[in-house]
Amino acid sequence: MSNPGLLIGRSRGPRRRLLRGLLAVVPVAVLLAACSSSTSSTAAKPAAKSSGTSSGIAAAAKVVAQYSKLPTFVPPGPAFNARKLDAGKTLFSIPVDSQDQFVQILENDMAAVAKTVGIKFVDYSNDGNPASWTTGMEQAVSEHANLIDLLAGINPEQLTPQMQAAKAANIPVVASDAYSIGQASDPLLTGVVDVPYAEAGTIMADWTIQNSGGHANALVIESNDVVSSPVEAGAAVTAFHRNCPSCTVKVINIPVSDWASETQTQVESELRADPNINYILPVYDSQSQYITPAISLAGDTGKVHIVSYDGTAFVLKYLLSHDGVVMDVGEDLKWIAWAIMDQEMRIMAGLKPVANENTPLMIWTQRNIASAGNPPQQSKGYGNGFVQGYEKLWELSS
Repeated sequence: MSNPGLLIGRSRGPRRRLLRGLLAVVPVAVLLAACSSSTSSTAAKPAAKSSGTSSGIAAAAKVVAQYSKLPTFVPPGPAFNARKLDAGKTLFSIPVDSQDQFVQILENDMAAVAKTVGIKFVDYSNDGNPASWTTGMEQAVSEHANLIDLLAGINPEQLTPQMQAAKAANIPVVASDAYSIGQASDPLLTGVVDVPYAEAGTIMADWTIQNSGGHANALVIESNDVVSSPVEAGAAVTAFHRNCPSCTVKVINIPVSDWASETQTQVESELRADPNINYILPVYDSQSQYITPAISLAGDTGKVHIVSYDGTAFVLKYLLSHDGVVMDVGEDLKWIAWAIMDQEMRIMAGLKPVANENTPLMIWTQRNIASAGNPPQQSKGYGNGFVQGYEKLWELSS
């Protein structure tokens, strides 16, 4: 989630993705039922508190254990020879905002893969303005690109005429790192590279359930101006209801555009209104920079903990220095870049797009944060299994 107003770290949040050009929110009936309004509070019935809560904590612990390990590479589809792509093919990438650090990392790693397999890679530099995306699309079509990549949250619906022009010119368009897995995408797209946002929300809730021993009073903060936010927040609420009926969960909405001006005030107000809040779960970890001061001003340092998603380097630094953050669900940006290239090279080769690139998530806590470096680095500590995995999948090692 790209946010030009955040000057620290990766500022994308979203894993996560855009302050401008936001995708229309797709309803996910079951997951979003608990957070359909801007502010809601839910507490499950206290029945079966002994056996139900203990079994729920055990179930949550299994999820935590699963994502506390180094991720393993799972091939998203059949192997193909990436070097057999015509050398003259061009992949034209239009990022949501070229100034975004998250975008820069992805573009650099995508360009490196393109160079390895011998295709031309165009990184269309822009200022994040929808007018720039329009110009980029028109340029890609006029230059007869072989594929157009809309990277990190550009709204395809804002580019419908240009998308139609690309389709008429037989140029496939892929939206990468924007939708959550399972969300409906724009029908003009040839393919997508989805992100496991719902999975991240589930992990956040289950870790909180286990860490609190089933005594969480959680404040979940979503940002409904980003397509993935309600999906992630809804998944967290569902996990709390499933595995911790005695936990209390309240959901509030603070749009990304209001983070800097509203987060500290709203969080401090919530903490003073409910002194029992002990966990705050912002769906995008970059918002933590505004939450930690609110916790301090409310006099709750050491009592209220932050659990989030994205693995943003500056937030991992908070974790390393014991500054409010106790867990962050991270993702390897280089792995994501290679996953995007896998999907797009398949399409350029005339192959069927894969349904899921299987990009993994991993839990960061005090136990393993040292492996991310000091200071933590964006893609360090996840292992390199995907490198050999993709090289074999693309038949580069043969």
